[in-house]
Amino acid sequence: MASIAYITDGKLLDNHRLNQNKTMNFWRLSTKTNFTEFGIGGLVFFLSKNKEHLSSKKEKGIVGFGRLVNIYVGSPKIMWDKFNKTNGYNTYDEFLEAICKVSKNHEVPEKLSSLYLENVCFFQAPIYLSELGIEISKNVESYVYIKPDEAVIKLLEYGRTSTDLWSSVDGQDQIIVEEELGAVLSFAHSQSGDIKLSGTKLNKSLNEVHDYLLANPIYKRVNGSQFNMYNVYEDNLTICFYHNKGIDIRTVIGQALLYKRYIEKYYPHDLSILFKTTDNNLEFSELVN
Repeated sequence: MASIAYITDGKLLDNHRLNQNKTMNFWRLSTKTNFTEFGIGGLVFFLSKNKEHLSSKKEKGIVGFGRLVNIYVGSPKIMWDKFNKTNGYNTYDEFLEAICKVSKNHEVPEKLSSLYLENVCFFQAPIYLSELGIEISKNVESYVYIKPDEAVIKLLEYGRTSTDLWSSVDGQDQIIVEEELGAVLSFAHSQSGDIKLSGTKLNKSLNEVHDYLLANPIYKRVNGSQFNMYNVYEDNLTICFYHNKGIDIRTVIGQALLYKRYIEKYYPHDLSILFKTTDNNLEFSELVN
């Protein structure tokens, strides 16, 4: 799944940063909610159009990001009542004024759409995509896709190693760490794929994964996977693969080996990795490690 870089008003972002918001209702004039290559779980990078964030070559800079958890459509009043200051403004009147400013006819539309983001994090210094080998048109009006996945990982790594975060709020640096690792695991999964199941076997397996997550809330799904989960605590990563007696353990071992390969290649930080299955197959863990 691709991530996107969305052109954003830098003043709005400054307000979020100063209020130390870790969630954001990223409102849009367009009411279209379907993206070709982007959806729930993807990252939205904030591409600032403000002059102070432009490079010497007039390139827009990325000043932060957040993870998409939901998409909403509603009137500006509903958006304000539901999300209040996480819309980026301190009062409803300021919110309406900002909407009028960017609308073509300078009027408040009946409806807006929004991308509700969590794990919002900001950088002090803008990151320019050209410095990472990613070229985008200067004429972009709304957003661009950032792909392939290696580019997203590279961007997060750049943000992580840059020590000049705009604020030293607890958890800001940890957000980048978690999102970078999540992006690496998602990329690893895209290369290995899920086990192939269909019909009643698929439905039963999905229900079992759902029950496993409920019983083990420390785990979350690898983005893009129906079955694979992970948990990270300090410098310890546990990757849990779904397995039952009807699934050849060699298939799961193959997945795990690919995960290990891509983690070692794209996550250049000390990390102890443990592989396990939902049925606690010890043979599997020993073979991978």
